[in-house]
Amino acid sequence: MSKTQVLVADGDEVMQVPHKLRIFRLSPSEWWAGYDLASIRLAYLRETSAENEALDEVEELPQGALKTLRIYPHPHARHSKTFEEELAEMAARGQEFPCHFASRYTSS
Repeated sequence: MSKTQVLVADGDEVMQVPHKLRIFRLSPSEWWAGYDLASIRLAYLRETSAENEALDEVEELPQGALKTLRIYPHPHARHSKTFEEELAEMAARGQEFPCHFASRYTSS
């Protein structure tokens, strides 16, 4: 399988991400990762019990966005990772895909 190299924050370690691993925005506040939309859609519907119609506005994140969008561990965190770095770490840990990737914090 083809892979791309991703440099992590310390600059020494290089992680591998399969090229076909992609991220999709399934709702205004949720992103899921996987290899294809069909399997991501099915996993999302199983896990959330949402209706299929709720996924009418699914959008694949462009590769450039993976380098700029950031994940913060909590709303007041000072440290963050890019989506690309987080995806590389998930793949290196052996995460099974498709899976939930990130959620947007919303104020109550």
